[in-house]
Amino acid sequence: MKTMMRTPVTTRPPVATAVYIPAELIETDSAQGYEQVRMTLLMGQPIVSPCLVPVLHSSTPNCINDPFMVNGECYKLTAMSFGSAHGAVFVDDVDSFDVETIGSELGNHVLFPNGASIVFIEATDGANLKARLWQKDIGEIAFTPEGVSVAGTAGLMLQRVLGTVANIEMGGEEFQVKWDRCGSGVSLTGPASMIQD
Repeated sequence: MKTMMRTPVTTRPPVATAVYIPAELIETDSAQGYEQVRMTLLMGQPIVSPCLVPVLHSSTPNCINDPFMVNGECYKLTAMSFGSAHGAVFVDDVDSFDVETIGSELGNHVLFPNGASIVFIEATDGANLKARLWQKDIGEIAFTPEGVSVAGTAGLMLQRVLGTVANIEMGGEEFQVKWDRCGSGVSLTGPASMIQD
């Protein structure tokens, strides 16, 4: 009699692999006396399947612009990951928004079983976004490559950005996110000093 061994099934999300593209663009501001090297980072395709983000969600195939209730207020959240769970929430005025309090409430929400980082985004026009990040276990921080990629991808996904490239202001810097949906996925371009850190 032959015995068969089962291969264990894991529900761990695939780890996004970032690929650096050599810097080609150098911005020079002679009035300020500096050069800024910009580079592009390939983030891969966003993970949106609820079991892989992970986010507890069963009403639709993906958790995109779905209501999360916090202290009687409804926030429409899009859950995704490029390696760690993130939620993206569009707000009217990101500068005056209480990122620390609401970020903590959403990031530790029961629907995120392992917690999540939350990106708050304001669509300033059809091409530009402004974002702030509440990082899981840390609080508000200026920037992470994954956080700005989530902001840009959510803007493109929800058609808050009408073109193919989202321009994002985050942490006092300017970034561009492009999403090749059928190919290499999301690419992030920004200051090399921030992307490499």
